[in-house]
Amino acid sequence: MPSMFVLLFCAFSLLVPGLSVNCAQPCFAAPRVQEEAQAVQNTLLLSNKSHHDLVAIRLSDGTTTSFARMDLGPGSEDELENPGGTVEVRLDLGLSLCTWKDINLTHVQSLTLCPEHETCLIVQRDKGRPLHVRGTRESLLPAADARPVCSLEGFHTGMTMKDACGLIKTYYTMEEDVYLATLGFANQVWSARLYANTDNARELGDAQLENVELRQTLSLPNLKGVLQALARQNYVPWQATFPGIEMTFSEMLNYPPAVHSELIRVCTEAFLKQGRGIASIMFAPKDLVQELATSPEFPQRDTQLYTISLHRDSDTLILDMTAYSVEDLQR
Repeated sequence: MPSMFVLLFCAFSLLVPGLSVNCAQPCFAAPRVQEEAQAVQNTLLLSNKSHHDLVAIRLSDGTTTSFARMDLGPGSEDELENPGGTVEVRLDLGLSLCTWKDINLTHVQSLTLCPEHETCLIVQRDKGRPLHVRGTRESLLPAADARPVCSLEGFHTGMTMKDACGLIKTYYTMEEDVYLATLGFANQVWSARLYANTDNARELGDAQLENVELRQTLSLPNLKGVLQALARQNYVPWQATFPGIEMTFSEMLNYPPAVHSELIRVCTEAFLKQGRGIASIMFAPKDLVQELATSPEFPQRDTQLYTISLHRDSDTLILDMTAYSVEDLQR
């Protein structure tokens, strides 16, 4: 049966333009047909049974390194290529890095993050009992009273990776074009990931900074701090998605900003108290949202957008700053 929260928004959506609620009864997918089990030596099942987001995996044998962005929430799994041999396994868990050395992947079918211990990895070969291996953990969040080396406000659309690295000074390379560091924003120190766009660059330093991703613990005070910081930069909500609810604020410009804020407050507080899964709120410059509401064509200028993601299952707050060119916005 739908929750009272969804039923109220079903009625409210009839009164507020730009607000749409999926009020249909949930549909259930047909049971998946079980295929015959096959031992495929070059396929590795990565399973996340922990309480954290599994962002990425890095496998290295000392001479060759492979990297894959996974984005597996708690209870999720996915397959990747098994390089075989003895490797160092490093998992990016969003707010920490975990490392296991000398893991022999030959004939291994799956790697599973334990539900009880963050540094426990279950290695399952095609024959024999699963092997529980302990690793090491490194927090990506500094102490609560630490000061960041620089602030997110220093990054802007079109800057090169050389300029970005000059700002952060100290960083860790997860992959050639993925840097891990700490940045300050909204009076908090965040675990940061910087992504480069290497499509049109001869060298990494000349590549443009495409995306900055910040991660912190999901809490109402942290979320409020981000909302206030974006408002000070003259960014306003553009679109928002919660389980069963979608809002387009550019279609509600005839309503006062206080109404937009109240909608976000009601949705986020209810989601944090009862929700599971993921919710997101996209912010754009105020003048851009106004132009989108009155003109059928996208503004002819580059811009950057912020997206807040609330990962309830892992209790992670994510802030993405993404640079968009005119071509990107027109797609």
